Amino acid sequence: MVTVFTNANFITMNKENDIYSVMVVNGRDIVYLGYNTPLCYDSNRVVDLNGGYVIPLINDMVYYDITHAKCRELKEGERADFIVLDRNVLTDSDAKILEVYKKGRRKV
Repeated sequence: MVTVFTNANFITMNKENDIYSVMVVNGRDIVYLGYNTPLCYDSNRVVDLNGGYVIPLINDMVYYDITHAKCRELKEGERADFIVLDRNVLTDSDAKILEVYKKGRRKV
């Protein structure tokens, strides 16, 4: 199942901390990160993340203190495990977790 996640700030956690606005997940894997939804995904399920900030899920305990953790990158080909925060964790240490996604699906 292909899901298009929109209306968010996808922080890649790479050296440049690139931030994208769209992420497409096919099953468990990220297949696209960018600024616009590619036409080939227009008819797929869309999840609006309401302006949240997204970083890779580091482990099942959702420990995201980036000053001490070794974060993997959010990139194409990686598993779609990520958390949605209310603020940018790179600039605001008081960011709160809004949602958790494991293998591309919202964890309840």
